[in-house]
Amino acid sequence: EIVDLTPEELTSLGYLSNDVAPGVKRRVERVLADRVRLGSVTVFMVECMIRRNPAQATSQDAAEPPATPTSPTSSTVSDAGTLFSLYSNNSQAFTVVTPDLISKYESDFWYNGISGSPPPLLWRSDLEDNHFPVPAPGARFFSIPVKTAHGVIGTPLNAVWPAVAPEIVASLKSRGLKYSAVQPVRFSIVEDGKEEYLGPVVVWIAVPPKSTNAGAVRDATPDILRILADSQITDVVVEWYQGAIQKFAGPPLMSVDDHTSAAFGLSHPFNVGLGVPIARHPKHTS
Repeated sequence: EIVDLTPEELTSLGYLSNDVAPGVKRRVERVLADRVRLGSVTVFMVECMIRRNPAQATSQDAAEPPATPTSPTSSTVSDAGTLFSLYSNNSQAFTVVTPDLISKYESDFWYNGISGSPPPLLWRSDLEDNHFPVPAPGARFFSIPVKTAHGVIGTPLNAVWPAVAPEIVASLKSRGLKYSAVQPVRFSIVEDGKEEYLGPVVVWIAVPPKSTNAGAVRDATPDILRILADSQITDVVVEWYQGAIQKFAGPPLMSVDDHTSAAFGLSHPFNVGLGVPIARHPKHTS
């Protein structure tokens, strides 16, 4: 979100300068003035607005050849607009700064592509063996890998997940770690000049923002890998990211009546067997 950027970063992006269309600048100022209601606006959204509402070209700019058209959903929007504007003037973006254990650049772009505002990476177990590509110093163009999340059907982990998932959750609780989600996933990855390929199976753990730190989740990772190894699951990566739970409004689901209950036939179509948050209010008393 742009409300999380420092004044220096906003300046380097040019969001508050005369280099952007006046309408874009006004929108950014409104977001900063009303952080509660408009704080979800991301850098990606602003970049798309800039692409759709270019500033008036000066006479000097008019002599320049037109830029290559770019789709707002392509990775080059964030590559050219976000990466080189946001990080080119921030040398620490590519450096690990205590108490973090990965760079801000990797944290922000590790999950590039899975959504319009991907979650920040906190830690991953293959950090030493699987290096995230970074642009060379002075590079003007660089393509950030783009990821898409998939299920793990057909993998060894899928077969044992009902057994190992409760053990992983118990391990988190024993360490006092709060979690928003624990799920198996696999990412397909597209890198510049290469065909799409599947990455390793991942145990994907979300923790509430600001509830813990990279050191704590790193220290919890070996126990999770041990739980997996005990079930002969070894080619798996554990990744931690920051993500909050959003509760949907509405009444709770009805409890499941036993099949011997007289109300079973009435309640069964509306109980948790649906797997969706919908239910009628129970009226029966006997």
